[in-house]
Order: sequence, then C-alpha cells, then structure tokens
Amino acid sequence: MRITIIALGSRGDVQPWIALGKGLVKEGHAVRLATHLAMASLVTAYGIEFSALDDEPAGFFETPGGQQLYEAHGNAFRFASRLARYLAPSVDIYMQRSLDACADADIIMVSHVSLLIGYSVAEKLDRPLIVTFLFPTFLSTTAFPEVTSFTLPQRPRFLGQALNQLSHVAARRVFWRLFTPAVNQARQRIAHLPPLPGKPVVLNALPDHADLILLCYSSLLLPRPPEWNETVQITGFCTLNPPENWQPDPQMVDFLQAGPAPIYIGFGSMSSGRFEETFQMTVAALTELKQRGIILVSSKYMSDHRFSEQIYVTTGVPHEWLFPQMSAIVHHGAPGTTAVSLAAGKPTLVIPHNPDQYFWGARIAALGIGPKPLLRARLSSRKLAARLAQTLEDQVMRQKAAALGEKLRQEDGVAQAIASLKQKQLLLFLHPLF
Repeated sequence: MRITIIALGSRGDVQPWIALGKGLVKEGHAVRLATHLAMASLVTAYGIEFSALDDEPAGFFETPGGQQLYEAHGNAFRFASRLARYLAPSVDIYMQRSLDACADADIIMVSHVSLLIGYSVAEKLDRPLIVTFLFPTFLSTTAFPEVTSFTLPQRPRFLGQALNQLSHVAARRVFWRLFTPAVNQARQRIAHLPPLPGKPVVLNALPDHADLILLCYSSLLLPRPPEWNETVQITGFCTLNPPENWQPDPQMVDFLQAGPAPIYIGFGSMSSGRFEETFQMTVAALTELKQRGIILVSSKYMSDHRFSEQIYVTTGVPHEWLFPQMSAIVHHGAPGTTAVSLAAGKPTLVIPHNPDQYFWGARIAALGIGPKPLLRARLSSRKLAARLAQTLEDQVMRQKAAALGEKLRQEDGVAQAIASLKQKQLLLFLHPLF
C-alpha cells in the first residue's frame, strides 16, 4: 500500500511520524512524508520518501513569524490566534502540494496542525483518512479537560466533569473559527471544494469523519476514557532511534565519561530571540547547584563545544542516546521529548511555552515523576536552580521515574499503531470515507 503522511510543525511535531513511517516501510509499504523543506534530510535519512510542503529552509519556529509563537506565554487563545495567522499565507501551497503528494496514495494520514488540509485532500481524492494526534484533542470526555484548559478545577467531581466537557466543546469551536477561513479559501481556489460550514461539524464528530484516530502517547500517562469508541486507539509513544550510521561527537563522549551524570537542559526558547538571556540563566542555575550540564542551543548562536569544565553545549544529539545518561532532564514539554525523557526513567522538569506542553508537565507532576512545571515567562536562574535541587534530592520521585521508564520501554507505539491499521485495513477499503 502507498501511504502519505501530512505533517506540519516543529521537528518534535514531525519526528513521531518519521518513526511510524519507518515502521510501515519495514512492513513493506511505500511511505511518503509531506512536510517542511527543512525536514528533508532527516526524513530521507530513515529511508522515507520526502515531499516538500514549502520552500522555507528554516525550521517551523525559526522564522520571525514562528518565533513570535514563543511569546504567547502559555495563553492558549493567543498562541492559536498567532499560529492561524502564521499559517494562513501558506495554506494554498500546503493544499496544492498535499494534493500532489497524495495523488497516488491508498491512505492519507494527517497530524494535528494539518488536520483540516488533510481532511480536504482526503475528501477531494476520495481516500481513507487516518488522523494522528500526539495529545488528546477534539475528543470529548468528562475524564479530563482539553489540553489547553489545564487549570480547570476538578473538585467537586460533578463540576469538574461538566467543565471538562465544556472545555472540549470550546476548544473545537475556537480551532474551527481560527483555521477554517484560510482552509476554505484553499478548498475553493485549489481543491475546488465547497467551504466547510460555520459550525465545527467535523470536529464535533471526528470519529465519524475518520477511518481511524491514533493517539500516539502512552495510556500510562493518561488512561483511556470510557466515552471513546473503537475508532480511537491509544498506541503508546512513537519514538525514533538514531540513524544507523550516526555516531556521537567524541568530545561529548569524553565529557560524559569525565564525571557524574549531568543534567540536560534544552527548551524551545533557546532558538528564539531571547537566546542570550536564557542561556546565561541556565548556566547560572547549574553553577549555583555545582552541577554538570549539557545545554541544547540553536546552531545560529553556537557550535558544539565544551563551554566550561562543568558544561557542554550541543546543537543537537539524539535524545534516545543521550537521555539515559542524564541525572535529570529539563525541556519544554513537547510530546516527543516528553516520551523519550520518561522512557529514559529520569525525573523531568518541564518549562512550557504552549498550553499542550504545560498539560504534559502537569501530568508529570501529578504522577510524581517530576516537579511542577515552570512557565518560561516566569523563569529565573533562582527558580530553575530551586526546582532542579528538588528534582535531584527527591528519591521517591527518582524511583517513580525509573519505574515508569521501565514500563514505557516495554511499549512499542509504532508496532501498536501498525497493528491498529491492520485491524482496520479491510474496513478502510470497503467503507469509503465520504
């Protein structure tokens, strides 16, 4: 079978679908990943056919417009509004190139940000549609709030359930209102389809509009609610091992072997316009704690090198290789990074920029495998040092993180996703989507 995956966003938004694509290729399927030009070498390194959705050589968050998304400071509506404005000028080209990439596909798979584009392409080409999410969204439940509504009260229970349900309704309406205008223009101009209606009818009944919905996170972090039907499957995290020919920098290996396990610190603002402030804050926190550290930075500002006796700076290294060698991990809470840090069995501190990242940070704290998350807008070297000290000293937290990591390493999200696809394969062809 020929499968095209349409994925928009940062590397963390795309990498799980590279892992899934690699697994599908191993099963004998032809897989094409349609994503940003900046991802070309990463995609092809794993033997997956690449199709560019744009001509922008910079990463999704590395353009001036992308960097503004970091300044939403955890405000869900502000982030979504800026994201919609950021994407709007490119939706026509995304639609056209998605149509081209899916022309010979038997199945179309879409991610969160590309949902409405992929839905439109599947409608135009009359192909089965697989929806994939890295966090639970657009699916109503009383069990927990929508990921952007993490502060809703949960007590008393009946109030929490009612608010949870309303939060899912509100999130669907906001997403629909913000993103359908540009998509509707592209549907008419590029795909020659009628506009989507004013109400979020597709999102309100998403399991009825998709042949399969894959939620690529672990139910160990968030159990499956009873309201969801069999169309919705939780697969576990889809993680990606380094390419076969990859080798670590010898200088980093020397640093790792030269002393106790360091702390990893790497979060999204390292690539934003606040690099110097964030970097110095991180160095100050590690210095105060007298801890060794590995700091992730953008290659725009530094190259890989030993910054000091206690600190090594890297522009990128596979987390699957690095994280098991750390004493603790600090990151921005993206689902992919969260998956690898928890599977490594290390306590994790989340410094989120976006509401969905705070959601995972809050889940980590609730499970006792990391401290409460710290918003980047409120971060200081003193607060970072205090949370890190708590993380390093809490032996119960470290034991819980190690125990969860052992369980997560037994899961195989890619294998489970493929098993779900196999179970639905006949249905996909016997029951057309539209």
